[in-house]
Amino acid sequence: VELIMEFEKEFNISIPDEQAETITTVGQAVAYLEEHAK
Repeated sequence: VELIMEFEKEFNISIPDEQAETITTVGQAVAYLEEHAK
């Protein structure tokens, strides 16, 4: 949870709770950020 909050702050994005629950690995987090932090 804290890591997701830091990603949101660092990349100025909002990650919906439903999506955040599915991010369980660093690879998934990176993939999400690459897709949504543009």
